[in-house]
Amino acid sequence: MPWYSIIFVIIFFFGCSNQPQIGKKAFEKEDEFIIKGILQEDKNTTKAIHIFNDLYQKTKKYVYFKEIIKLYFYKKDYKKTIELVDKFLEKYPKHTEVLKYKIYSYINLKQLNKALKVAKTFLYNKRDLETYKLIAYIYIQKKEYKNAIKYLKSAYSISHSPEVLAEMGDIFFKYLKKPNEAISYYQTHIRLYGCEEIICNRLASIYKYLYDYDNLIEIYKKIYNSTGNDVYANKIVYLYIENGEFKKAINFIKKNNLDNRLLYAVYKARLNETKNYKDAYKLYKLTKKDKYFFLYSVYKFEKSKKGLLNLKNLIANLELLIKRDKKPIYLNYLGYVLIDYDVNPKKGIEYIKEALKSEPNSPEFLDSLAWGYYKLKKCKKAYDIISKISLDDDEINKHKKLIRRCYDSTKNNKQNKRKSKKRKKHR
Repeated sequence: MPWYSIIFVIIFFFGCSNQPQIGKKAFEKEDEFIIKGILQEDKNTTKAIHIFNDLYQKTKKYVYFKEIIKLYFYKKDYKKTIELVDKFLEKYPKHTEVLKYKIYSYINLKQLNKALKVAKTFLYNKRDLETYKLIAYIYIQKKEYKNAIKYLKSAYSISHSPEVLAEMGDIFFKYLKKPNEAISYYQTHIRLYGCEEIICNRLASIYKYLYDYDNLIEIYKKIYNSTGNDVYANKIVYLYIENGEFKKAINFIKKNNLDNRLLYAVYKARLNETKNYKDAYKLYKLTKKDKYFFLYSVYKFEKSKKGLLNLKNLIANLELLIKRDKKPIYLNYLGYVLIDYDVNPKKGIEYIKEALKSEPNSPEFLDSLAWGYYKLKKCKKAYDIISKISLDDDEINKHKKLIRRCYDSTKNNKQNKRKSKKRKKHR
């Protein structure tokens, strides 16, 4: 027999049928018929059935009968499958493995009670993992979750399979609404067998649902330590950020030599929350972005006692930034500092005018310009500018009051001068 014929025969008896070869060839071309039948299984199931039926009629070997049952099942002819299984068991009662085709046929026909009855009969003869799982599956289809749990527990006691445990946990959590039961089983499994990804992820999902972020972080750490997958490291860092535990996040990143982009995320989040100039400087060192140098300079000055030395440092830093990039926000801030601290209001106004070229309608920039003219005692000009601003802001409203008072005072003074001149003329 050619080598390829031998391979197909081995595949048929050990791969397809899961049965050892039985006896010698019953007729000369038996091997050729087997090969033809196997080749037709995917192409033409009906033809394959005819071939295996011929083989069975000529040899009376039960493996061919089993193959016919399997093919009818794959054809989705479930009624015929059930009929053939019954006939098969009349002749070969010891080979109860074919009952699985009958059980799955009943399931596909939505006859779950019949499927369950056959499955329990099958379990009586063979108490194995797959049968317990099969019965549990039927109960799940029937939405009888407590009964499903009983059989899954038996399946798990045989195998300690993480897949079986995951199914149990899902039922406890999703259907029976008993998350603590699921947690208890998962934690015990992890203690005994380690952090298998499927179990630890299921446990993480429950902790996330319960908003138990401390335990969620710990379970992600276990998964990260067992898998080395950076996805879990990222989740840990972002959970620390969400909890405001920035120091823990930084320590975790440094301890595990994680990507600097995670450090960037932590410093940025903490900066947004605390306005800490040290974080701004760290971000600048990490990214070399001017916006962080700007924030560092501003926050450091605002944190300081705003003495002359600190003011000089702030102005020097802002002037350095503007040489590199004349962003409107940098120009406005420098201009406002020069005005507000009476360093050089005229120069400050020039910087603000430069900023307004890019953003002519910015209320903040217009407020700075008005404030500059106020400092120069040009109250009418200041008033004309600030009266156009509709933004409700505490600082702008404060400036409005002072500028309005200055404007009114100037107007009254002019009116008084005119009256005084008139009186002199009449004398």
